[in-house]
Amino acid sequence: MKTKNILVYYGLIFIPLVALILSAKNHLISSVIFVICLLIYAFLYHPYVSGLRLLALNKIEKKDFWRMFIPFWDTIHFKTLFLDF
Repeated sequence: MKTKNILVYYGLIFIPLVALILSAKNHLISSVIFVICLLIYAFLYHPYVSGLRLLALNKIEKKDFWRMFIPFWDTIHFKTLFLDF
């Protein structure tokens, strides 16, 4: 996955979230499924994609990838993740 490009990263982060919100808004999924999917997104998917981007940019080492799953640890790299063009 080429997460070095900021536009690809934004797409990987926002498209699943928008799809989840639109599915709930159009009553395609129940509120329980929405909350479960939102938790999976927040605690598994987003940290994984953010970790891949930091690895691609050589900001973290492979041995430190697991730290991305610690809540709010990625705020250390906020500027690199979201504002680094």
